[in-house]
Amino acid sequence: MSETSVPSATPSVPPPTELLPAFVNTYDVDLAEPEQLPDPAALTAWLRTQGLLAERTPLPAAATDATDADLALAHELRAGLRQAMRQHHDGDLATRVPELDRAAARLPLRVTFTGTAPALVPAGDGVSPALAALVAAVATAQAEGSWQRLKLCAAEDCEWAFLDASKNRSRHWCSMGSCGNRQKTRAYRARQKAADRAADRMGG
Repeated sequence: MSETSVPSATPSVPPPTELLPAFVNTYDVDLAEPEQLPDPAALTAWLRTQGLLAERTPLPAAATDATDADLALAHELRAGLRQAMRQHHDGDLATRVPELDRAAARLPLRVTFTGTAPALVPAGDGVSPALAALVAAVATAQAEGSWQRLKLCAAEDCEWAFLDASKNRSRHWCSMGSCGNRQKTRAYRARQKAADRAADRMGG
């Protein structure tokens, strides 16, 4: 058996509440270079570190290494997930996210059953099914009740994806100690400036 046909150990796939934020956070607005998946090689490496794509498989190289088309699809899927997580701040599950629809339509997915319990799973092996696993993770999160709890930080200079574990699903920031306090300080200063301007007009 040749070296390229021997599978290496593949890390276990994280649960949806970890996997989906990790994928969304490959675009980090807090960095000078926000894009963490700038090329197919970076996408391939990320999929492998998440256990979605084996290091070595008996598949042809074209199936196990991402292409430019795969990268474009991954970026579209990520954009759709980011928008969905923004909408979750308002509990909005009804407004259509076109990027999610388009990406899901191009990915190989199927329904499988364990007894009578259905599950959405990737169909096949390779990069496209690895991306399909991300869509399947959305379905799993929805079934588990955690999908609406995945949000983007409301701070525009952060937008870090996080799991809202609060009882009433009211958390807006990834960290109250940093982003939350910073946003509250900005809002307070804005109110103070508005009050000062109003007082100046009344005094004048």
